[in-house]
Amino acid sequence: MKAVLGAVALCCSLTAAEAACPDVSLMQNAARGWIAGQRLPDPLVRNMDDARCAYTSFRAVLEAELGPPVGVKVAFTSPEVQKRFDIDEPVAGLFFSSMLLADGARVSLKGSRSPLYEADLVVVVRDSSIMRARTREEVAAALSEVRPFIEFPDIALSRGSVPTAPLMAAYGVTPWRGVMGKGIALADLEDPVEALEEMSVSLRLNGSTIAVARGELLLGHPLDVVLWLVEQGGYELKPGSIISLGSFASFDAPAPGQRIEVEYNLAGQIMQARASIVP
Repeated sequence: MKAVLGAVALCCSLTAAEAACPDVSLMQNAARGWIAGQRLPDPLVRNMDDARCAYTSFRAVLEAELGPPVGVKVAFTSPEVQKRFDIDEPVAGLFFSSMLLADGARVSLKGSRSPLYEADLVVVVRDSSIMRARTREEVAAALSEVRPFIEFPDIALSRGSVPTAPLMAAYGVTPWRGVMGKGIALADLEDPVEALEEMSVSLRLNGSTIAVARGELLLGHPLDVVLWLVEQGGYELKPGSIISLGSFASFDAPAPGQRIEVEYNLAGQIMQARASIVP
């Protein structure tokens, strides 16, 4: 672990001439505190170069403590969520296996700070050709399946901090928990590109529908989120990697006793995910 963190320190020192990279120890301590259930300090990043350098230090500790990442979360991909946080561009961060729960899971709020719940969507990488994808069709060909996803991000910033795009990027858009349901293979869809664009999404709370959306809400097309991620670089997408594409609907904090469900209709094929909130 010391070798990993030493490499991070070297990386950020080399970048310092180009960006005001926060102190490495600040980000390392923030990562340890976040794992322990503490809030995240404001590292005073002012642009995305600063944020990327800060996240290098932060993610190194997460990888050392939580193990290899299992995929990437892309956030702020829908107009509603961008407006809510006054952020006008997507931001990405890593997902780790300990954050992911099976369909029907009882999600405990213990250890969370400022959680939300979202109707989200996950795609699973089939092969590494996705790193060379330039069209929606090429992305679809490199994916194995699409899966329903209820995400519970934890906006664990220190009280009073304003969640700007650089600040959220510095902390990898604060993923915390997520519940994944059984997916649909893209090979089972006659036209996966069209099906994903026209897909309907319903979010239910305690049995009542509280939001509906279509696939095109995410950057105009869900697969365009993957194209954005590939173009940005910085993340290795390999077979089995998951990519969370962003929120179709984001609402208030979850509360014990709530039942949250999402349902997706892709060209007549239905997939669902369910979660129950406990203290």
